[in-house]
Amino acid sequence: MDDPVEQPETPPAKFADLWVRIASAVVMALIGGIAFWQGGDYVAALLVVVGGLMAWEFRRLILPDASNKDMGLWVMVAGTSGAVVAANLFGFWLAFPIVALAAVILWQIKHKRPLWIATGMVYLATPLAALLVIRDQQGLTTVLWLVGVVIASDIGGYFFGRIFGGPKFWPSISPKKTWSGTVGGWALALGVGFVYWSLGGPHGFREIMLFSIPIAMAAQVGDLFESWLKRKAGIKDSSNLIPGHGGLLDRFDGLLAATTFYMALHLLGAL
Repeated sequence: MDDPVEQPETPPAKFADLWVRIASAVVMALIGGIAFWQGGDYVAALLVVVGGLMAWEFRRLILPDASNKDMGLWVMVAGTSGAVVAANLFGFWLAFPIVALAAVILWQIKHKRPLWIATGMVYLATPLAALLVIRDQQGLTTVLWLVGVVIASDIGGYFFGRIFGGPKFWPSISPKKTWSGTVGGWALALGVGFVYWSLGGPHGFREIMLFSIPIAMAAQVGDLFESWLKRKAGIKDSSNLIPGHGGLLDRFDGLLAATTFYMALHLLGAL
């Protein structure tokens, strides 16, 4: 008997999870939108919770068989969330002594893979603390531009990739990502930058047009990094906290990398 011919994916199957993803995205947008609209301690409270949950997910990626009762988990959660609190109270750079203290504790208790856990805390605490600074110093519009560029990159990748398909971007790391989706994400990110500038954002036209695509690229690198971690751990999603999206890291991996990149540009005086 001949082997059955594999049938091409039908349009309904391609977008089967679309409505669940949209519903979850609306809920997340409402929660995040209210917090960032209010600013200050509202943003800090949200990011403290998000940071703790992301730390739990990140640890699952690097130690998938570890118990939730393990002390290292709570050191990582406390280090990440504590860094956000310190940044809110004392400024961006004060987040890092908290991370360093948590890392010392990990070495003292001889925890497994302490360097990876310490790296994870820096990886999470840096963009979360940066979001506090960006919201406080540059306002809500800059946060919306940054988030909008990341969302545009993700939407472009989702729709352009599924509609046009074509060569894979990096199949060994993320088998579903295509060049058509990647370039589509860049194009939408550039459009978001233009809208942001036309609505009177604090950055000039040249800066917005120059950096919208690199920020989108940074978001895609963050997405690829988390995909690599998941493949190394042998798991599909960082968790199942968000229906249709997986975990917080699955949803915000791009924003973490893009925010870190933006903060580096800001500290260098480029933005």
